[in-house]
Amino acid sequence: MSNKIQKAQRRIEEIKAELSRLGQMRPGKLSRQSRKDRNGKEYGSYWKLGYTYKMKVRSEYIPDELVETIQRQNDVFRKFRALTEEWVDLALEIGRLETEREKQNLKKKG
Repeated sequence: MSNKIQKAQRRIEEIKAELSRLGQMRPGKLSRQSRKDRNGKEYGSYWKLGYTYKMKVRSEYIPDELVETIQRQNDVFRKFRALTEEWVDLALEIGRLETEREKQNLKKKG
């Protein structure tokens, strides 16, 4: 097995371990929204979490007391997405390297 494949497989194992340690997560973007009266004058604000899940757009109103918690959960979700994307990249690279090696073996036999 090539060194590149072994290195990629070790990193995948590290990613799996990191994923197992992630805590509560929540997708979406937290933003401050403001209310306006009929004349366009702002008179209040609130927090909104917007996200898409199973092809449906959703939003939740978030109380000020939960903003930090939601932001931490968003950060964990972003970490989850980055790790899973890296895992897929590594899996594709391993597949490419293994296919390349098999092609070379076939050429030697043929």
